[in-house]
Amino acid sequence: MLQKFNRSWMLTGQCWRVLKADPALFVFPLLSVTAVLLIIASLAWPVFALHHRLHPIDDPGSTTHSARLLYYFLLGVFYLFTYVVTIFFNCALIAVALRRLDGEEATVGEGLQAALNNIGSILGYALIAATVGWLLRWLEDRVGFIGRIVISIIGAAWTMASSMTLPVLVVENAGPVEALTRSFELMKENWGENLIGNSGIGLAIVMGALPFFLIAYLPLSAAIASHKTDHIILAGLLMGALVLGVVLIRTTLHAIYTAALYRFATGAKENAGIDADLLSDAFAPK
Repeated sequence: MLQKFNRSWMLTGQCWRVLKADPALFVFPLLSVTAVLLIIASLAWPVFALHHRLHPIDDPGSTTHSARLLYYFLLGVFYLFTYVVTIFFNCALIAVALRRLDGEEATVGEGLQAALNNIGSILGYALIAATVGWLLRWLEDRVGFIGRIVISIIGAAWTMASSMTLPVLVVENAGPVEALTRSFELMKENWGENLIGNSGIGLAIVMGALPFFLIAYLPLSAAIASHKTDHIILAGLLMGALVLGVVLIRTTLHAIYTAALYRFATGAKENAGIDADLLSDAFAPK
């Protein structure tokens, strides 16, 4: 286990070097976050307002029952829009990362075009993913503490099993169901490495960002103690910018890591900037 984490840390460092060589990869998660924030700004308030009005008793025909139906409808729309935007820009990011790992240059426009070329499959997969997310949320609202833990485990398993769907969509021009099936097949062979690799990326980023969070916390703490609104806002913006930066880095490194694993799993022995021996170990028989 320790050896796997060590390998994942090394791969994370190599993914970071790929990112430094092509900082334009940051554009895609930034566009994705911006679009998601716009969606949240448009739909979050009506969804929250409806949820606040709901009561435990929702007899058919009652106002509460109608509000509950509308709440889940809007929640479904929110999930669908969010998934479409996120998957679209992640596909564009992975398309450029794949080209970069192949030793080629690729522009932001080419990445967006690659996503547009597969827009039908993206919409289909977004509908499937949003439905799964909506269903898990619907079940989570109706079960107890233990049930929520089980649903969280199911959600994590779904995320892992579908983790290679996007490179399959981009490279193989597969439909959404075919891409999911292909992802399941790839993950059956190396699920442990992908799980540890993703955890390694997250842990590496947290450890690297921790000193910056501590530094940012000092002015925030001082601002709160001063009770000055303008100071609190400025310190809060600083902390928010740091969080956003960590999210962007994590998303981009995850895409590069997924692209590298997919390339190696499908027979590509060369991944510019990524050690082939490490990837070979990643796909050693479990």
